[in-house]
Amino acid sequence: MRMFYFFVRAFMLLAPADLMDCVILGIDPAIASIGFGAIRGSQALDYGVISTNAKTPMYERLRQIHTDVRTLCDMVQPDVAALEMPFFGRENTNANKVLRALGVIELALGDYGLTDLIFLHQSQVKAAVAQYGATKFEIKHAVMHIFDLPAPPSPDDSADGLAIAYAAQCGARANVA
Repeated sequence: MRMFYFFVRAFMLLAPADLMDCVILGIDPAIASIGFGAIRGSQALDYGVISTNAKTPMYERLRQIHTDVRTLCDMVQPDVAALEMPFFGRENTNANKVLRALGVIELALGDYGLTDLIFLHQSQVKAAVAQYGATKFEIKHAVMHIFDLPAPPSPDDSADGLAIAYAAQCGARANVA
């Protein structure tokens, strides 16, 4: 646990000054459960999930994601948005659906006026909050300590949203556009 605080302290010291006062919205793209977290400095402003029903037709799920992301932006009024790039194994059947959801999320953020998005790899997010290879449990507890929350964020996807926002605040940025 002592090593964990070293990582948190080191990244807080390296955070770009221009992002410390910004509201950063972190989004973990998916089709069924999209995690999000909004932060400013060391404060978690809001976090949770946007859920869609698997029995609903795809076009309706995508429309709901667009509407819900726009509503979320209206609520938290982010200055910057960060998204984790999805990672797929060879036999992932959800890749098509998740990538379609990612496109709709990017469209909703663009409609809000957020066009210079920060894209992060999963490894960058984990390294920023805990350590490379951290488990979901470790991410949840790291985020709880970073933002001084009374309990670990639940569900896991909401903790991921906060972790993504924090990694962006720390200056992480993937080489994608």
